[in-house]
Amino acid sequence: METVQEVRYFSWVDYTVFGAMLLGSVAIGLYHGCNGRFTRDKNSGPTRSDSGEFLTANGQMGPIPVAVSMLAGFLSSITLMGQPAEVYLFGPQLWMFGLSSFVCIPIIGYIFIPFYHKMQYTSAYKYFGQRFNRWLQLFASAMFSIQMVIYLALVLYAPALALQQVTGLDTNTVVTMMYIVVILYTTVGGIKAVIWTDCFQVLILYSSMFGVLVKGTIDVGGLAVVWERNVQSGRSDFFNWSIDPTERYTLWGSLIGSAFLHVSVYGANQLQVQRYRTVATIEQARQMIWINTFGWTVVVILTVYAGMLIFARYYDCDPLSSGVLSKPDQLFPLYVMDSLGDYVGFPGLFVAGIFSAGLSTVSTGLNSLAAIWWAELDETALKESLSQRRSGLTVKFLALFFGLLSYALVYVVPYMGGLVPVAISLSSFFSGSFLGLFILGIFVPWANTAGAACGLTVGIGAVGWLAVGAQMMSDKGQAIYTPLPLSTEGCSIVNTTVLADDSK
Repeated sequence: METVQEVRYFSWVDYTVFGAMLLGSVAIGLYHGCNGRFTRDKNSGPTRSDSGEFLTANGQMGPIPVAVSMLAGFLSSITLMGQPAEVYLFGPQLWMFGLSSFVCIPIIGYIFIPFYHKMQYTSAYKYFGQRFNRWLQLFASAMFSIQMVIYLALVLYAPALALQQVTGLDTNTVVTMMYIVVILYTTVGGIKAVIWTDCFQVLILYSSMFGVLVKGTIDVGGLAVVWERNVQSGRSDFFNWSIDPTERYTLWGSLIGSAFLHVSVYGANQLQVQRYRTVATIEQARQMIWINTFGWTVVVILTVYAGMLIFARYYDCDPLSSGVLSKPDQLFPLYVMDSLGDYVGFPGLFVAGIFSAGLSTVSTGLNSLAAIWWAELDETALKESLSQRRSGLTVKFLALFFGLLSYALVYVVPYMGGLVPVAISLSSFFSGSFLGLFILGIFVPWANTAGAACGLTVGIGAVGWLAVGAQMMSDKGQAIYTPLPLSTEGCSIVNTTVLADDSK
């Protein structure tokens, strides 16, 4: 018989580990900012500029650090806490999300990357202005900016809120510290600081994940125990061949559907397109996405296994049903504090890993937002009048502005209620439609502005209707997806089993 889990809190060693991650991130940003300033005159020339250095490192980065930085951009803290919770509730079908990324690599490497290198775009959406209409470019930039600013606020607020309830860390204090750190190193160091800080943060993330999973597997009794407990509860179905589109995860949705998602992310998303310009050649960019794909697949496998491990730990005393937790995203932090709380420094390393993912996403987002709106100033009197030095200051100001705007929205998030899931899904409103617009422009030479605008409107409207409609039905209490069975038989306080029903 097991008692309901006791909430544990950080020790001073955990705070030290967490603080060391923040100081390391700031140090990397300051180094690249100061180093770039001291070497600017020595390396200046007709092909170099302050704005180019800040946004694309003037194409002088190597493929390995940029690939790791791309991986960090995928790894938001919402992903690291949300995917294990998904597996805990709905099973391991998510594992094919990593495999599906290999399907899209030839398309990206041999169609989109050569195209972007040929056109020399800093903003992915500048093509819309040249191919169709300047207003389409502005619309795409505005929509990307709105959803990205909201998403960046959620990326740091959501984990801070979840961790506050299982570690005692104050939400507003943590988020404020995170934003101070990320705005500082992003605006001072530019894309080089973002890339190298991402590498440092990915190292922390992998270290914390491996440490947690290895220790957790040993504690629960080994891989065989993890597998056995998941099999007994129906969580061993890795291939769901159903063609029912109302099921949450099937082979077709997880493999084929997410392959389209990866094409839109790698081929039509500013965060990735900008990275292609940080290396000098097309071949380096192709190497970059292959390395990134392997890294992403490893992360997906780790998060899927984390979900299975958490279930093996709480298979007979579910923290959600017993009332210990109120949200699934709190499962992973609770598990870490529960299983590693006695090991001084491990909880701090885990929290550092979670927030490293959040910081990397925010820094990448801020630099990309600056790149988009710097491109929007093309052919304006203001941009043409700026000197090289003032151009660099302008893009830094843009990054600072969007950082402060995103931070301000953190204080609006608690009042958004049911709008939060809609805000998170905003990217799905636009990513597929923007990808379609790219494909239309590149491969259909007779397509005109009116047709492109109509297609974009219908695409966004259809996906938006599905996403908003699903959220409205969920808010009304309709069970969109029913979790797999959960049990509290082993808890000393409650003794029930929560069974999945067939209601839709």
